[in-house]
Amino acid sequence: MRILMTSIPAAGHFTPMVPLAWALRSAGHEVVTVAQPELVPVVRAAGLCAQQIGEPVGQLLGLRGLLPDDMSPIEAWGRVIDPMYATAARTWAAQTQRTIDAYVDFGRSWEPDLIVAEPFEFSARLMSGVLKVPLVRHGIGLTGKAERFEKAAADALAPAAGRLGLGAGAPRPELTLDTCPPSFGHGESTTARPMRYVPYNGTGTLPGWVLEPSGAKRVCVSLGTQTLVLNGVPLLRRIIEAVAGTDGVEAVVALAATDRERLGPLPGDVRVVESLPLNLFLGRCDAVIHHGGAGSSLTATAYGLPQVVVPQFLDQFEYGDRLAAAGAGITLDTADGQNSVEGIRQAVVDLLGDRAYAKAAQGLRDEMAAMPSPAGHVATLEQLAASA
Repeated sequence: MRILMTSIPAAGHFTPMVPLAWALRSAGHEVVTVAQPELVPVVRAAGLCAQQIGEPVGQLLGLRGLLPDDMSPIEAWGRVIDPMYATAARTWAAQTQRTIDAYVDFGRSWEPDLIVAEPFEFSARLMSGVLKVPLVRHGIGLTGKAERFEKAAADALAPAAGRLGLGAGAPRPELTLDTCPPSFGHGESTTARPMRYVPYNGTGTLPGWVLEPSGAKRVCVSLGTQTLVLNGVPLLRRIIEAVAGTDGVEAVVALAATDRERLGPLPGDVRVVESLPLNLFLGRCDAVIHHGGAGSSLTATAYGLPQVVVPQFLDQFEYGDRLAAAGAGITLDTADGQNSVEGIRQAVVDLLGDRAYAKAAQGLRDEMAAMPSPAGHVATLEQLAASA
């Protein structure tokens, strides 16, 4: 069986699909990822094959250009969800218009039996219709988010769909693999099947300190690359100040090596880990502070850690809401809350001081562990491809 995978050029959208790609390869199937230039190194670092198509997109820098100087998204726009979905949907629909012909040409020549894609890559839906190949939506987070996003893109995709002979528009996925714990819900999807989220955040070397006992509570701080590009360095500094100033707590700051210089000098007792995958050390931490990205949220959930969320836009607010509703975290979803060092510190103190948060987080972890693994879905995908 030949499986074509695809994702927008954002590492956090592709890495959740890597465990399924490994499972399919282990079962003897061919997997090729169609990727725009920014994503190709990420695909190949995971030991997978990439077919490069198109030109660099630079979408993140474009989003940065929409922000006023020195303002973070939450400071500039507040808690905005649905309007931002519509804007993002139109952005990626426009990118699809530019690349779809090359995607379809490759699909026709390679002749896949199945297409697996994350929800933001609309080319997959159009390819599915043109090639008459089943499409599987691989969740990268909240399923309801994916559905709203796809609905918002329908009108923008209509011209491309018409040009490709898809009069009814881009077909819907025949199956959705939902990686969120059941407590987070499945949105309106009638095709969703649960699949365990297996943390994969890249590759690295296990540092010696991870194996050493710590006399303090370890709190990981991770805001990802996107948040820092979007004027998030001041927020990261405030979080570090809050955590480092909390008695009995050790701050472990995870960031890309390219972002370390921008952060400037830090207190001597703050541990900085550069370009180290979260899945290598998160199991030795007691709590996490992050921006609410799908990868950070679900990786921390998989390790059963209570979380403080400092969301900036889109579904990041919703992750904070779901974690708080489950009793597994605290969300600081206002600019005032995120701009207060004392407020952040109090959230850390509350999270570590009340065992109820840890207990709820462990409950979510157990829910995820009980979900079928990626390998457990290979037979289902084989049957789906065979029925086409």
